[in-house]
Amino acid sequence: MWQKHKPHHMQRYMQQNPYRLLALSFLAVMTVGTLLLMLPIASTQGQGTALVDAAFTAVSCVSVTGLTTVDTYYHWSLFGKIVMVILIQLGGLGIVCFTTIIAVLLGKRVGLKNRLLLSEDVGQDGMAGLLHVTKKLTIYTLAIECIGGILYAIQLHPYIGDDSLYIGVMQAISTFCNAGFIFFDNNLPYKMVGDVLFNINTIALIIIGGFGYLAAFDIWSHRKVRRFADLKLHTKIMLIGTTLLIVLGVIIFLGVEWANPKTLGPLPMWDKVMAAIFQSVTPRTAGIATVDYSQLHPITLFVSIILMFIGAGPNSTGGGVKISTVMVAILASCTLFNNRSDVEVFGRRISMVTVLKANGIIFLSILLVLLATCYLAWDEPFDFIRLLFEVTSAFGTVGLTTGITPDLSESSKWVLILVMFTGRVGVMTVIGTWALRIKPNKPISYAEENVML
Repeated sequence: MWQKHKPHHMQRYMQQNPYRLLALSFLAVMTVGTLLLMLPIASTQGQGTALVDAAFTAVSCVSVTGLTTVDTYYHWSLFGKIVMVILIQLGGLGIVCFTTIIAVLLGKRVGLKNRLLLSEDVGQDGMAGLLHVTKKLTIYTLAIECIGGILYAIQLHPYIGDDSLYIGVMQAISTFCNAGFIFFDNNLPYKMVGDVLFNINTIALIIIGGFGYLAAFDIWSHRKVRRFADLKLHTKIMLIGTTLLIVLGVIIFLGVEWANPKTLGPLPMWDKVMAAIFQSVTPRTAGIATVDYSQLHPITLFVSIILMFIGAGPNSTGGGVKISTVMVAILASCTLFNNRSDVEVFGRRISMVTVLKANGIIFLSILLVLLATCYLAWDEPFDFIRLLFEVTSAFGTVGLTTGITPDLSESSKWVLILVMFTGRVGVMTVIGTWALRIKPNKPISYAEENVML
């Protein structure tokens, strides 16, 4: 990837569009992960895992989703779990970002084309200071995961003993990368619904991992000033959007599930509040749950679907259409009522290209989710709301489930694999891979004519 020899025809074909190479880099890692997880050494029974289950798990890891067709704790051996953690880290940090760091450590030169690819992977416009941002991103990720791993090891030790020393690190990587995999007994989080340290550590890792690196760096650079007005527009939108989603999620979850005897009903008041906060944060592409989602009211499931579809922030470990994308679409809609031709917020104007891109991402994402849900509804006997929940969870790379994932047919699993892959690399990236090359804007424009709406 970093060699200087003259590219042959296939290389030129790949380099015509960075989207294509970015998507194929994820596909290559998913393929290698599938082959490793199919090995007998990867399972506790010492038997090979079926192709569809190994592929589902590998794609779920690299796409940092968390959906799984087999029990992570009981099915996979230590080798299999280590493979999963590596795939999760690659998917969360970014494959191109990871290879770039290795190249820098080896003293290799990062060329222009690879910098373009890296800018797409980390979500940064332009290439100014790109390598510096990549180094900061790596240090930031590893530092947070180490702290989270230590806290998990302390918290899990009374439950699983000395295994918590390494399982805590695995779980911290999974949680920070918003992967949603649980490397201990799936029933244990239900018992820790009111555990303060577990909840705070998990919620903090989810929010920090899903907030977005560039927005986090912006807040850190203004830590001494501490003035909201000095932050970049993107950071302001992310702060407001994140806060609104969490608050609204808590209010709706508490209101609907307060008396549900199968979820919040039997819990003390403080545990109810803690569970509501946790379940409001975890649909932000995290996938860990402290209540049984198969017992939730349909209204709560639908609200969770909306939260999963929105997802986290751009250039983060989370998925979904992104908070900033939805906020831009909402702001654009508000212009219909204020007689302005520009989308404006906080004294700044959002470009029309950004508005069109936001609406395009939302439309194409809804189309993908609906098509996949329709296929599952045709192929599966489960309720439509549960199938929609499953597909949205896959698209948003969340990992939450109502418990139907292992019982899906093989064809439905392959559909979810495709949805998870698209959700991780992005619908724009997938569509961009079909273009022969990225074409510049035309120097002329056509005559304008109105269409009735």
